[in-house]
Amino acid sequence: MNGNNTNNGNEAGQAASRSPLRKRLYFTGAAILLAGLIAAALIYASAPSPDSAVAMYSAVDPRYQIELQRIGGNAAVLMAQLHQWFDSLWHGVALAYTVAVLGIVLAGVCFFIGHFFADD
Repeated sequence: MNGNNTNNGNEAGQAASRSPLRKRLYFTGAAILLAGLIAAALIYASAPSPDSAVAMYSAVDPRYQIELQRIGGNAAVLMAQLHQWFDSLWHGVALAYTVAVLGIVLAGVCFFIGHFFADD
């Protein structure tokens, strides 16, 4: 019984010593998460409808892909598709999802660091 009281007292002392850093990291993570989700909701609400001209003249067009493959090969087609996908992440509704995912990931990193590395 006496050993348990000593252990509990020691654990409480350790928790108190690492508490300010952990609280700051958790608060930062929560602030990033909240800001990211609010920004994503605002972007989603104000996103314009997709433009049909962009879809018409994109790398998805088979004529464009055939010409690109003839000039640069399969690697050029794959790189054009990758570039178009990455570029599409920063416009319209996809931007809202990108901002939300980035906010969740950054908040998760803060929570992870606060949980595992705040023992110093």
